[in-house]
Amino acid sequence: MSTEQNVLIEQRESLLWITLNRADKANALAVGMMESAVAALKAGASDDAIRAVVLTGAGHRAFSAGADVREQPADGDVAAHRRRRSAALAAFLDAIMNTPKPVVAVLNGIASGGGAMLALLCDARVAVDSAAISLPEINLGMATYTGATIAMEIGGHVLATDLVQSGRRMPAEEALARGLVSCVVARDDLDAAGVRVATGLAEKDTKAFAANKLWLNRRMKAALAEARAEHERHRKA
Repeated sequence: MSTEQNVLIEQRESLLWITLNRADKANALAVGMMESAVAALKAGASDDAIRAVVLTGAGHRAFSAGADVREQPADGDVAAHRRRRSAALAAFLDAIMNTPKPVVAVLNGIASGGGAMLALLCDARVAVDSAAISLPEINLGMATYTGATIAMEIGGHVLATDLVQSGRRMPAEEALARGLVSCVVARDDLDAAGVRVATGLAEKDTKAFAANKLWLNRRMKAALAEARAEHERHRKA
């Protein structure tokens, strides 16, 4: 179990379940939550008893609303905390890509902003029928270099433009039709579907899966490095 109460970590047979446990805040990601999740991913990667990872959220409302921009730093240094928050989210995204084992997102609700980015970088996504995917930063007057990059690399220019420039919520059924999720199920079947998809990937040759994943993510990593540099220039400006 994690020492961070807002992240639940448990092993169920050969699967490591990481649950973002802040349902009353739409599972918004505090810095400590992201750091705990990264630690769990790294530990699972080196544990031979773990064959795959399932990432989900608590409750029925949201998988995650993304980074918690309302979190207040204990030391009062808002600028430093903003940098720490950005670094923590980047590390979480990287940890998903760098985990050599399958990482499956089980979308129990809306995946928004940073939550959508996390889900899209997983090796597969299973969604409840009421779930949605959204990159709403434009509605807040913000550019999303990282979100745009991930959406572009995964879905292409048309899909990325749709999500990023409209800021709309893409319902689960549409996300299925556009290839963003593997299956859409009723809520009572959600966990079982997640287990089925994760177990199916876990049955593949471990070394081959890891090698494929590394190769598949090489362009994403290069594009994200460029996006992060642009975000930093934008922040300074």
